[in-house]
Amino acid sequence: MEEKKAVKVLAVVCQMNRGGLESRLMDIIRQLDYSRICMDVYTYREDRGVFDEEILRAGGTVYYNPPLYAGNMLWYAHYFKRFLLRHPEYRIVHAHQDAWCSVFCKGASLAGVPVRIAHSRTAITGRSVADCVKNVIRLPARRYATHYFAVSRKAGQWLFGEKNLRQGRVQIWKNAIHCRAYTFSPQIRELCRTEMGWGGRNILIHVGNFTPPKNHMFLLDMIERLARKDSSWLLVLVGGEAGMGIQKKTEDQTKQRHLEKHVRILGSREDVPVLLQGADVFCFPSIYEGLPGAVLEAQAAGLPCVVSDSVTEEVKILASTRMLPLRAGADVWGGEIEKALDMKRRDTYQEMRDAGFDIETLTQELIEFYEQAGR
Repeated sequence: MEEKKAVKVLAVVCQMNRGGLESRLMDIIRQLDYSRICMDVYTYREDRGVFDEEILRAGGTVYYNPPLYAGNMLWYAHYFKRFLLRHPEYRIVHAHQDAWCSVFCKGASLAGVPVRIAHSRTAITGRSVADCVKNVIRLPARRYATHYFAVSRKAGQWLFGEKNLRQGRVQIWKNAIHCRAYTFSPQIRELCRTEMGWGGRNILIHVGNFTPPKNHMFLLDMIERLARKDSSWLLVLVGGEAGMGIQKKTEDQTKQRHLEKHVRILGSREDVPVLLQGADVFCFPSIYEGLPGAVLEAQAAGLPCVVSDSVTEEVKILASTRMLPLRAGADVWGGEIEKALDMKRRDTYQEMRDAGFDIETLTQELIEFYEQAGR
Protein backbone atom coordinates (compact mmCIF):
# COMPACT_ATOMS: atom_id res chain seq x y z
CA MET A 1 0.00 0.00 0.00
CA GLU A 2 1.34 3.42 -0.98
CA GLU A 3 2.12 5.58 2.04
CA LYS A 4 0.11 8.80 2.25
CA LYS A 5 2.12 11.96 1.89
CA ALA A 6 1.73 14.76 4.40
CA VAL A 7 -0.66 17.52 3.41
CA LYS A 8 1.33 20.71 2.77
CA VAL A 9 -0.24 23.84 4.29
CA LEU A 10 1.14 27.35 3.77
CA ALA A 11 0.29 29.66 6.68
CA VAL A 12 0.54 33.37 5.86
CA VAL A 13 1.54 35.85 8.58
CA CYS A 14 3.44 39.13 8.77
CA GLN A 15 6.32 37.84 10.90
CA MET A 16 6.60 35.12 13.52
CA ASN A 17 7.26 37.28 16.58
CA ARG A 18 5.51 37.09 19.94
CA GLY A 19 1.97 38.32 19.50
CA GLY A 20 -1.52 36.92 19.92
CA LEU A 21 -1.89 35.49 16.43
CA GLU A 22 1.66 34.15 16.26
CA SER A 23 1.52 32.58 19.73
CA ARG A 24 -1.73 30.81 18.88
CA LEU A 25 -0.27 29.55 15.60
CA MET A 26 2.82 28.29 17.41
CA ASP A 27 0.59 26.42 19.89
CA ILE A 28 -0.88 24.59 16.88
CA ILE A 29 2.49 23.92 15.23
CA ARG A 30 3.79 22.38 18.46
CA GLN A 31 0.92 19.89 18.43
CA LEU A 32 1.18 18.88 14.74
CA ASP A 33 2.31 15.50 13.51
CA TYR A 34 4.41 16.60 10.51
CA SER A 35 4.06 13.18 8.91
CA ARG A 36 0.36 14.06 8.47
CA ILE A 37 0.33 17.87 8.21
CA CYS A 38 3.40 19.86 7.19
CA MET A 39 2.78 23.53 7.94
CA ASP A 40 5.21 25.99 6.38
CA VAL A 41 5.07 29.73 7.01
CA TYR A 42 5.10 32.58 4.47
CA THR A 43 6.07 35.94 5.97
CA TYR A 44 6.04 39.34 4.31
CA ARG A 45 9.14 40.50 6.10
CA GLU A 46 12.72 39.98 4.98
CA ASP A 47 14.19 39.40 8.46
CA ARG A 48 13.76 36.55 10.90
CA GLY A 49 11.13 36.29 13.62
CA VAL A 50 11.68 34.93 17.13
CA PHE A 51 9.73 31.70 16.47
CA ASP A 52 11.44 30.82 13.17
CA GLU A 53 14.07 28.46 14.61
CA GLU A 54 11.41 26.49 16.45
CA ILE A 55 9.40 26.11 13.24
CA LEU A 56 12.48 24.81 11.44
CA ARG A 57 13.17 22.32 14.23
CA ALA A 58 9.58 21.05 13.97
CA GLY A 59 10.17 20.28 10.28
CA GLY A 60 8.66 23.35 8.67
CA THR A 61 10.01 26.03 6.33
CA VAL A 62 9.83 29.80 6.74
CA TYR A 63 9.81 32.01 3.63
CA TYR A 64 10.94 35.65 3.72
CA ASN A 65 9.41 38.08 1.25
CA PRO A 66 9.04 41.82 0.50
CA PRO A 67 6.87 43.89 2.86
CA LEU A 68 3.18 44.38 2.05
CA TYR A 69 1.47 47.75 2.41
CA ALA A 70 -1.51 49.56 0.91
CA GLY A 71 0.56 51.10 -1.90
CA ASN A 72 1.72 47.76 -3.35
CA MET A 73 -1.20 45.44 -2.63
CA LEU A 74 -2.24 45.03 -6.30
CA TRP A 75 1.31 44.13 -7.29
CA TYR A 76 1.63 41.88 -4.25
CA ALA A 77 -1.27 39.61 -5.22
CA HIS A 78 0.57 38.80 -8.46
CA TYR A 79 3.87 38.41 -6.61
CA PHE A 80 2.20 35.85 -4.34
CA LYS A 81 0.72 34.10 -7.37
CA ARG A 82 4.21 33.70 -8.87
CA PHE A 83 5.50 32.38 -5.53
CA LEU A 84 2.78 29.70 -5.45
CA LEU A 85 3.40 28.71 -9.07
CA ARG A 86 7.00 27.98 -8.03
CA HIS A 87 5.64 25.93 -5.11
CA PRO A 88 2.78 23.81 -6.49
CA GLU A 89 3.02 21.46 -3.48
CA TYR A 90 0.72 23.77 -1.48
CA ARG A 91 -2.93 22.80 -1.94
CA ILE A 92 -3.97 24.83 1.11
CA VAL A 93 -3.18 28.50 1.76
CA HIS A 94 -4.26 29.63 5.22
CA ALA A 95 -4.11 33.43 5.47
CA HIS A 96 -4.19 34.72 9.07
CA GLN A 97 -3.87 38.43 8.30
CA ASP A 98 -7.42 39.81 8.63
CA ALA A 99 -7.84 42.57 6.04
CA TRP A 100 -4.77 41.42 4.10
CA CYS A 101 -6.41 38.01 3.58
CA SER A 102 -7.90 39.55 0.44
CA VAL A 103 -4.46 39.96 -1.14
CA PHE A 104 -3.25 36.45 -0.38
CA CYS A 105 -6.51 34.72 -1.27
CA LYS A 106 -6.55 36.57 -4.59
CA GLY A 107 -2.98 35.53 -5.35
CA ALA A 108 -3.77 31.93 -4.40
CA SER A 109 -6.87 31.99 -6.59
CA LEU A 110 -4.86 33.24 -9.57
CA ALA A 111 -2.35 30.43 -8.96
CA GLY A 112 -5.11 27.82 -8.90
CA VAL A 113 -4.71 26.79 -5.24
CA PRO A 114 -7.92 24.84 -4.49
CA VAL A 115 -8.24 25.59 -0.74
CA ARG A 116 -7.94 29.26 0.24
CA ILE A 117 -8.71 30.09 3.87
CA ALA A 118 -9.26 33.65 5.05
CA HIS A 119 -9.02 33.74 8.86
CA SER A 120 -10.47 36.72 10.71
CA ARG A 121 -8.86 37.34 14.09
CA THR A 122 -10.14 40.84 14.81
CA ALA A 123 -13.18 43.10 14.50
CA ILE A 124 -12.05 46.62 13.68
CA THR A 125 -14.38 49.33 14.96
CA GLY A 126 -11.87 52.20 15.14
CA ARG A 127 -12.13 55.30 12.96
CA SER A 128 -8.47 56.08 12.35
CA VAL A 129 -7.20 56.43 8.78
CA ALA A 130 -5.47 53.04 9.07
CA ASP A 131 -8.69 51.39 10.29
CA CYS A 132 -10.70 52.92 7.46
CA VAL A 133 -8.16 51.63 4.92
CA LYS A 134 -8.40 48.13 6.39
CA ASN A 135 -12.19 48.26 6.21
CA VAL A 136 -11.86 48.76 2.44
CA ILE A 137 -8.98 46.33 1.85
CA ARG A 138 -10.83 43.45 3.56
CA LEU A 139 -13.76 43.27 1.11
CA PRO A 140 -12.26 41.11 -1.70
CA ALA A 141 -11.51 38.34 0.81
CA ARG A 142 -15.15 37.28 0.53
CA ARG A 143 -14.72 36.78 -3.21
CA TYR A 144 -11.41 34.93 -3.33
CA ALA A 145 -11.51 32.72 -0.22
CA THR A 146 -13.01 29.25 -0.46
CA HIS A 147 -13.33 28.94 3.33
CA TYR A 148 -14.25 31.59 5.88
CA PHE A 149 -12.68 31.15 9.34
CA ALA A 150 -13.07 33.44 12.36
CA VAL A 151 -12.12 33.36 16.03
CA SER A 152 -15.53 34.74 17.06
CA ARG A 153 -18.85 35.77 15.59
CA LYS A 154 -17.89 39.44 15.83
CA ALA A 155 -14.65 38.78 13.93
CA GLY A 156 -16.55 36.75 11.34
CA GLN A 157 -19.13 39.47 10.81
CA TRP A 158 -16.40 42.08 10.33
CA LEU A 159 -14.48 40.28 7.56
CA PHE A 160 -17.24 38.31 5.87
CA GLY A 161 -20.45 40.21 6.55
CA GLU A 162 -23.59 39.50 8.52
CA LYS A 163 -25.25 37.60 5.67
CA ASN A 164 -22.45 35.03 5.37
CA LEU A 165 -22.38 34.66 9.14
CA ARG A 166 -26.14 34.17 9.34
CA GLN A 167 -26.12 31.64 6.48
CA GLY A 168 -23.51 29.51 8.26
CA ARG A 169 -20.68 30.05 5.78
CA VAL A 170 -18.34 31.28 8.53
CA GLN A 171 -16.64 28.58 10.60
CA ILE A 172 -15.80 29.62 14.15
CA TRP A 173 -12.40 28.28 15.24
CA LYS A 174 -11.79 29.35 18.78
CA ASN A 175 -8.47 30.91 19.83
CA ALA A 176 -7.48 27.85 21.83
CA ILE A 177 -4.45 27.83 24.13
CA HIS A 178 -2.28 25.30 25.95
CA CYS A 179 -4.39 25.47 29.12
CA ARG A 180 -2.16 23.16 31.17
CA ALA A 181 0.77 25.58 30.78
CA TYR A 182 -1.20 28.30 32.59
CA THR A 183 -2.91 26.31 35.35
CA PHE A 184 -2.70 28.13 38.67
CA SER A 185 0.02 27.02 41.10
CA PRO A 186 0.48 28.73 44.50
CA GLN A 187 4.10 27.59 44.52
CA ILE A 188 4.91 29.13 41.13
CA ARG A 189 3.08 32.29 42.18
CA GLU A 190 5.24 32.79 45.26
CA LEU A 191 8.43 32.01 43.39
CA CYS A 192 7.54 34.52 40.66
CA ARG A 193 6.69 37.28 43.11
CA THR A 194 9.99 36.73 44.93
CA GLU A 195 12.10 36.73 41.77
CA MET A 196 10.31 39.78 40.31
CA GLY A 197 10.46 41.75 43.56
CA TRP A 198 6.68 41.99 43.76
CA GLY A 199 6.37 41.23 47.46
CA GLY A 200 3.93 43.60 49.15
CA ARG A 201 2.70 44.97 45.80
CA ASN A 202 -0.72 44.69 44.13
CA ILE A 203 0.16 43.64 40.57
CA LEU A 204 -2.10 44.79 37.73
CA ILE A 205 -0.86 43.07 34.57
CA HIS A 206 -1.56 43.65 30.88
CA VAL A 207 -0.28 41.43 28.06
CA GLY A 208 -0.33 42.87 24.56
CA ASN A 209 2.02 44.44 22.05
CA PHE A 210 2.29 48.22 21.96
CA THR A 211 -0.30 49.00 19.27
CA PRO A 212 -3.11 51.61 19.22
CA PRO A 213 -6.01 49.18 19.82
CA LYS A 214 -4.49 47.98 23.12
CA ASN A 215 -5.20 51.40 24.66
CA HIS A 216 -2.11 51.83 26.84
CA MET A 217 -3.00 55.42 27.79
CA PHE A 218 -6.15 54.13 29.47
CA LEU A 219 -4.00 51.72 31.46
CA LEU A 220 -1.94 54.67 32.69
CA ASP A 221 -5.14 56.49 33.65
CA MET A 222 -6.13 53.53 35.79
CA ILE A 223 -2.82 53.01 37.55
CA GLU A 224 -2.69 56.74 38.27
CA ARG A 225 -6.12 56.50 39.89
CA LEU A 226 -5.27 53.31 41.82
CA ALA A 227 -1.90 54.58 43.07
CA ARG A 228 -3.48 57.75 44.49
CA LYS A 229 -5.48 55.58 46.88
CA ASP A 230 -2.92 52.84 47.50
CA SER A 231 0.79 53.26 46.75
CA SER A 232 1.34 49.49 46.59
CA TRP A 233 -0.15 49.20 43.09
CA LEU A 234 2.19 48.31 40.21
CA LEU A 235 1.16 48.14 36.54
CA VAL A 236 3.18 45.52 34.65
CA LEU A 237 3.13 45.83 30.85
CA VAL A 238 4.17 42.77 28.84
CA GLY A 239 4.50 43.06 25.08
CA GLY A 240 6.76 44.11 22.25
CA GLU A 241 7.15 47.39 20.40
CA ALA A 242 5.20 47.25 17.13
CA GLY A 243 7.04 50.11 15.44
CA MET A 244 4.28 52.66 15.96
CA GLY A 245 5.85 54.68 18.78
CA ILE A 246 3.28 53.56 21.35
CA GLN A 247 5.88 52.18 23.75
CA LYS A 248 7.86 55.44 23.75
CA LYS A 249 4.68 57.42 24.26
CA THR A 250 3.82 55.16 27.21
CA GLU A 251 7.30 55.65 28.68
CA ASP A 252 7.10 59.43 28.20
CA GLN A 253 3.65 59.63 29.77
CA THR A 254 4.81 57.50 32.71
CA LYS A 255 7.53 60.05 33.44
CA GLN A 256 5.31 63.09 32.88
CA ARG A 257 2.74 61.73 35.30
CA HIS A 258 5.44 60.76 37.85
CA LEU A 259 4.37 57.11 37.74
CA GLU A 260 7.83 55.55 37.52
CA LYS A 261 7.32 53.68 40.81
CA HIS A 262 4.00 52.30 39.62
CA VAL A 263 4.68 51.20 36.02
CA ARG A 264 7.10 48.54 34.82
CA ILE A 265 7.52 47.76 31.11
CA LEU A 266 8.92 44.25 30.66
CA GLY A 267 8.83 44.06 26.86
CA SER A 268 8.32 40.80 24.97
CA ARG A 269 8.71 37.81 27.31
CA GLU A 270 8.87 34.03 27.07
CA ASP A 271 7.65 33.52 30.64
CA VAL A 272 4.12 34.94 30.34
CA PRO A 273 2.55 31.87 32.04
CA VAL A 274 4.76 32.46 35.09
CA LEU A 275 4.16 36.23 35.17
CA LEU A 276 0.39 35.63 35.14
CA GLN A 277 0.80 33.36 38.16
CA GLY A 278 2.51 36.16 40.09
CA ALA A 279 0.01 38.89 39.18
CA ASP A 280 -3.18 39.81 41.07
CA VAL A 281 -5.51 41.26 38.42
CA PHE A 282 -5.45 41.22 34.61
CA CYS A 283 -6.65 44.29 32.73
CA PHE A 284 -7.45 44.50 29.01
CA PRO A 285 -9.03 47.79 27.88
CA SER A 286 -8.74 47.23 24.11
CA ILE A 287 -10.63 49.47 21.72
CA TYR A 288 -11.37 46.47 19.50
CA GLU A 289 -10.35 42.80 19.23
CA GLY A 290 -11.45 39.52 17.73
CA LEU A 291 -11.01 36.96 20.47
CA PRO A 292 -7.80 37.86 22.35
CA GLY A 293 -5.69 34.92 23.49
CA ALA A 294 -4.17 37.00 26.28
CA VAL A 295 -7.52 37.13 28.08
CA LEU A 296 -7.91 33.37 27.69
CA GLU A 297 -4.42 32.84 29.12
CA ALA A 298 -5.21 35.03 32.12
CA GLN A 299 -8.40 33.09 32.84
CA ALA A 300 -6.54 29.79 32.44
CA ALA A 301 -4.18 31.10 35.14
CA GLY A 302 -7.17 31.76 37.40
CA LEU A 303 -6.65 35.53 37.32
CA PRO A 304 -9.64 37.85 37.84
CA CYS A 305 -9.93 39.89 34.64
CA VAL A 306 -11.38 43.32 33.84
CA VAL A 307 -11.94 43.56 30.09
CA SER A 308 -13.38 46.07 27.64
CA ASP A 309 -16.84 45.21 26.34
CA SER A 310 -15.55 46.17 22.89
CA VAL A 311 -14.02 42.70 22.93
CA THR A 312 -16.35 39.90 21.88
CA GLU A 313 -18.39 38.43 24.76
CA GLU A 314 -17.19 34.95 23.76
CA VAL A 315 -13.91 35.67 25.55
CA LYS A 316 -15.65 35.63 28.95
CA ILE A 317 -15.33 32.09 30.29
CA LEU A 318 -15.18 32.56 34.05
CA ALA A 319 -17.59 34.33 36.40
CA SER A 320 -14.61 36.26 37.77
CA THR A 321 -14.14 38.04 34.42
CA ARG A 322 -15.82 41.48 34.35
CA MET A 323 -16.56 43.31 31.10
CA LEU A 324 -16.92 47.09 31.18
CA PRO A 325 -17.46 49.88 28.63
CA LEU A 326 -14.48 52.16 28.11
CA ARG A 327 -16.76 55.17 28.47
CA ALA A 328 -17.25 54.22 32.14
CA GLY A 329 -13.81 55.76 32.74
CA ALA A 330 -10.84 55.02 34.97
CA ASP A 331 -12.75 55.52 38.25
CA VAL A 332 -15.26 52.74 37.51
CA TRP A 333 -12.58 50.46 36.08
CA GLY A 334 -10.35 51.13 39.07
CA GLY A 335 -13.18 50.22 41.43
CA GLU A 336 -13.70 46.87 39.71
CA ILE A 337 -9.97 46.17 39.81
CA GLU A 338 -9.92 46.86 43.56
CA LYS A 339 -12.86 44.47 44.08
CA ALA A 340 -11.05 41.80 42.07
CA LEU A 341 -8.28 41.67 44.67
CA ASP A 342 -10.69 39.84 47.00
CA MET A 343 -11.28 36.98 44.54
CA LYS A 344 -9.60 33.69 45.42
CA ARG A 345 -7.35 32.12 42.78
CA ARG A 346 -8.09 28.53 41.76
CA ASP A 347 -7.46 25.86 39.13
CA THR A 348 -9.67 26.67 36.10
CA TYR A 349 -8.35 24.04 33.67
CA GLN A 350 -11.54 21.99 33.40
CA GLU A 351 -13.71 25.05 32.81
CA MET A 352 -11.42 26.26 30.01
CA ARG A 353 -11.35 22.80 28.44
CA ASP A 354 -15.13 22.36 28.71
CA ALA A 355 -15.58 25.73 26.98
CA GLY A 356 -13.57 24.43 24.00
CA PHE A 357 -10.43 26.51 24.47
CA ASP A 358 -7.83 23.75 24.93
CA ILE A 359 -5.31 23.54 22.08
CA GLU A 360 -5.15 19.74 21.90
CA THR A 361 -8.80 19.42 20.93
CA LEU A 362 -8.70 22.27 18.40
CA THR A 363 -5.50 21.00 16.74
CA GLN A 364 -6.98 17.55 16.21
CA GLU A 365 -10.05 19.08 14.58
CA LEU A 366 -7.87 21.30 12.39
CA ILE A 367 -5.73 18.33 11.31
CA GLU A 368 -8.85 16.46 10.25
CA PHE A 369 -10.05 19.49 8.29
CA TYR A 370 -6.70 19.92 6.51
CA GLU A 371 -6.50 16.21 5.61
CA GLN A 372 -10.01 16.15 4.18
CA ALA A 373 -9.68 19.45 2.32
CA GLY A 374 -6.13 18.87 1.05
CA ARG A 375 -6.50 15.45 -0.59
